[in-house]
Amino acid sequence: MANGRLVEPDVKFINGIIQTGGSSLKKCFQCATCSVVCPLSPEDNPFPRKHMILAQWGQKQALIKDPAIWLCHNCNDCSSYCPRGARPGDVLGAIRAFCIEEYATPKWLANMVRQPKGLLLLFGFPIILFLIVALLNGTLPPKGAEIIPHNFIPVITGVDIVFVPLAALLAFSLFKSLSRFWKDMSMGLTPPSAYQMLVKGGWWGILYSSLKEILGHTRFRKCGAAKERTVPHLLLMWSFIGLLVVTTFVFIAEDIFHVEAPFPLVHPIKILANLSAVAFLIGIFWLMKNRMTDRDSVSTYWDWSLIFVIMAVGVTGVLAEGFRLAHVAFLAYGFYLLHLSSVFALFVYLPFSKFAHLAYRTLVYVHEKYYGKS
Repeated sequence: MANGRLVEPDVKFINGIIQTGGSSLKKCFQCATCSVVCPLSPEDNPFPRKHMILAQWGQKQALIKDPAIWLCHNCNDCSSYCPRGARPGDVLGAIRAFCIEEYATPKWLANMVRQPKGLLLLFGFPIILFLIVALLNGTLPPKGAEIIPHNFIPVITGVDIVFVPLAALLAFSLFKSLSRFWKDMSMGLTPPSAYQMLVKGGWWGILYSSLKEILGHTRFRKCGAAKERTVPHLLLMWSFIGLLVVTTFVFIAEDIFHVEAPFPLVHPIKILANLSAVAFLIGIFWLMKNRMTDRDSVSTYWDWSLIFVIMAVGVTGVLAEGFRLAHVAFLAYGFYLLHLSSVFALFVYLPFSKFAHLAYRTLVYVHEKYYGKS
C-alpha cells in the first residue's frame, strides 16, 4: 500500500480568503483555463490553477511562501475566461493579502491596518501628535504674517523628529518581513555559482533588470482584460518617484544648507512637485473610476483603504498649497496638518497593506533572476 499524506485544511484560512475578496473560490472545478490563458504564467510552473486547489484545501503555508503569487498582476484575463466565474485573479489577490499579514513585523500593527477601525486611529494619532509637536515648539497657533507651513510645524524639531525615526522603524520592519519571505521561498533551491552570478552581472545586474521591469510595467503590459489599468498605475508610480525626489531635495536643502521652503513656483523642484502632484491625482482618480465602473471586480476594504489613504495624501497636499497661495491661513495650515497626517498614515501602511506589493513583487523579480528562472 502506497504511503499517504494526511492533508489538514486550514478552515480559518479558507474563510479568510473568501472574506478578503476570494468569495468565488469554491466555484473552481480545476479545468485549467486560467493557466492556459494567462499571458504571464510560465510553462514550467503555471499559475493560478495550482494555487486555486491549494486555496480550496486551505494549504496556507504552501501558498504564502510561493513566489508565483506575486508574478500574478491581477489583470483578470483568467477571470474573464473562467467558465465557472471562479475569478482566480481575485483569489490570488486575497492570498497576497495573507502573505503580507503572515510576514508582517509587528503583527499587531498589520492587524490594525486591515481593520476599518484602524484607519481612524492611523489618521487620528498623527493629528494629535503634530498638534502636540506644534504646542511644544511654541508654534500653536502659527506665528508670522507670511503663510509658511513650517511656521506651524518646524522642520527639524517638528517634521524630522517625527518622520526620520518613523521611516527608520518601518524600513527595519519591511526588511525583517522581506528577509523571512526570501528565506522561505528559497528553501531547497541551490544558489548560483560565482560564474553564473558573473554572467548575470552580479547583484547590480539582477537589481537593474528587475527594477527596469517594474518601472516600465513590462509584464503588466502583456495583460489583456485590464490593459487600461497600466497607464494610471504608471502615473501613480512615477509621480511617487517625483515626489520622493522633491522630498529628498527639500530635506537636504533645509536640514543641511538651511534653505527655507516653500520655493518659488518657477523653481525647477517646485515645477517637478506640482507636475508630480497633478499626475498623482490623475492616477489615483483614474484607478478609482476603473474600480467603480468594473462591475465584475471584487472590491474590499483591503483595496479601498489604500486608495483612500493615497487620495488623502494628494488632495490635502494640493489644497494646502492652494490655500497658501490664496492667502487663507486657517485653511492652509489646517490642510497642511491633514497632509502630514496622511503621509504619516501612508508610511505606516507601507509594510502592512496592499501598498507592500511594490516591495514583495520587486523582491520576487530579484529572486526569480537570482535563481535563474528568468
